[in-house]
Amino acid sequence: MTTPVNPVNQATNQYYLDRQDKMESNVRSYPRKLPLAIAKAQGCWVIDVEGNKYLDFLAGAGTLALGHNHPAINQAIQDVLASGLPLHTLDLTTPLKDAFTEELLSFFPQDKYCLQFCGPSGADANEAAIKLAKTYTGRGNVIAFSGGFHGMTHGSLSLTGNLNAKNAVQNLMAGVQFMPYPHEYRCPLGIGGQAGAD
Repeated sequence: MTTPVNPVNQATNQYYLDRQDKMESNVRSYPRKLPLAIAKAQGCWVIDVEGNKYLDFLAGAGTLALGHNHPAINQAIQDVLASGLPLHTLDLTTPLKDAFTEELLSFFPQDKYCLQFCGPSGADANEAAIKLAKTYTGRGNVIAFSGGFHGMTHGSLSLTGNLNAKNAVQNLMAGVQFMPYPHEYRCPLGIGGQAGAD
C-alpha cells in the first residue's frame, strides 16, 4: 500500500500546523517557528504539502550527511528489513551491532577507547557527556557558554543559556556556571590582547 504524500486532499501547511498544535506538546518549541509541513525530501531539498521547495539546512539535526533518501542508504535499510535481523534491541548486542562497533573502533588508537551509544538526539549525547565528565573528574560543577543551546532534556536544558526555553521548568541541575564566549578582540571580561586570548 502506498501512502499518499498529502492524505488530506489539498490540505495546507497551516492545516497540519494547527493539528500539530492541538496534538503535540509545546515542550519542543522550535518546530512551531517553521511554518511548513514536509511532504517529501530528496538530497538537500524538502518539499512541503503545498509544493514549495526548500534547501534543508536542518538536515535531521546533522544526521543526514548524505541527504534525504540517498539510494545507498535506502538500499542498506531495505536489505536489513528483508534480512530478518532484529530492528530494535535497545542496548543489547547483535552480530550487526558487533560488526559496526568493530569497524568504528578500527579508526581509534587501539586499546585506548571504547564506545558510548547515546540516544537519538544531541540532548542525549550532552546528558551522557555531563555524566561522564562528572564521573571522571569527581566534580559536580559544569561550565556552559551564555546563550548556548544544548537540548531540552533536564541536564541539557540546565546548561542552555536561553531563558525562554527553561522558564517553565523548576529545579534544574545545580552547579552550572555560565561564561561568555571568548573573543580575542572584544573580551567580555574587560581584558584584551594576549591576556584576553589566554
